[in-house]
Amino acid sequence: MGFGVRIAPGVRISASSRGIRAGIGPRAARVHIGSGRTTFSSGVGPFTYYTSAGGSRRSTSSGGRASLSALERQARAVERAEEIAEVHRVEQALVTLHLEHFEPAARPVLPAPPPPNPGKVARALRAEERAGIPWWHVRARRQSRRRAAERTPGAVSQQHTVALAQHASAQAEIDGQWARLLANHPDTVIAALEAAFEDNASPAAPIDCAGVTATVVVLFGTPKAVPERKPATTPSGRPTLHKRTKTERNQLYAAALGSTVLATVREALAVAPGLKEIRVLVVRKDPAAPSPEEYLTAVYAGRFPRDWIDRLNWPRLDPAEQLLLAPDALLRRRGSAGEIAPLDLTAERDLNSVLTQLRQSL
Repeated sequence: MGFGVRIAPGVRISASSRGIRAGIGPRAARVHIGSGRTTFSSGVGPFTYYTSAGGSRRSTSSGGRASLSALERQARAVERAEEIAEVHRVEQALVTLHLEHFEPAARPVLPAPPPPNPGKVARALRAEERAGIPWWHVRARRQSRRRAAERTPGAVSQQHTVALAQHASAQAEIDGQWARLLANHPDTVIAALEAAFEDNASPAAPIDCAGVTATVVVLFGTPKAVPERKPATTPSGRPTLHKRTKTERNQLYAAALGSTVLATVREALAVAPGLKEIRVLVVRKDPAAPSPEEYLTAVYAGRFPRDWIDRLNWPRLDPAEQLLLAPDALLRRRGSAGEIAPLDLTAERDLNSVLTQLRQSL
């Protein structure tokens, strides 16, 4: 048992069964003298370092060790939570594309041009009238201002008339484009669809518009785009990640494919209100294909009438199931894991022709 007392700033005397010792200096650099060996210590926060002629030792308070361990555990927990959240975000993004709302196209109406600003017109006319008149010709400059004021009402009316005529001409051109879109003019429809598909996650391109039907090709990724792991919980209820089985990956891939197809169809029908049906051909590239013919393959084809699309219960539907329910659907799954396999389009002359042209364009 012992005790210690500070007798002056930076000087502390301690007594114990081993004798009397004095500590001199601040905590960051303190010398200990008295019974036993002279030692030196330096301590900041929970850490203290001692050294003497006989060697050195490091002392860390148990509270410091506990704090470090807690911080490490907390950092790992935050990192794991972010990883789980990212996997969940990617998964949701893959299977909820079809839930996006696409505003139906409407006839564009240009805003009417505002009337000219009389003050601005008057200033321009004054500058025009006094051009070339020296500043010392006061009377001439006064007359120029009067002439500008007399011309201002007529100039304002004329400028407004010209602006209205330009507005009417531009609106007429827009109305013509709108009429061609409603009539399903092929070039107009294809241009509208191309503009709408520019920002799609999966590239899509219209290749034909005949009557009330447009044909769209969608380039979709391979199953490698599906996260290998899924959010789960440990037996104790803590969030974690588990590896997906092949069946689970194929199910998620099919759902993502269905969501992409349905979103593309909804967008096409919203952009081109005169269309009554969208035909979809989905192709994918496989860099690991065993032959050039298998590098680009078709994995889905279907027909989506507008009235069929309008009847779907979007918040509750299964996108993978809708791929099978669509009219004239072609989808091939193989093996017990349900892998989506390339289609054999030998008997589908039109689709096979499209696929052949796509392969030749690569």
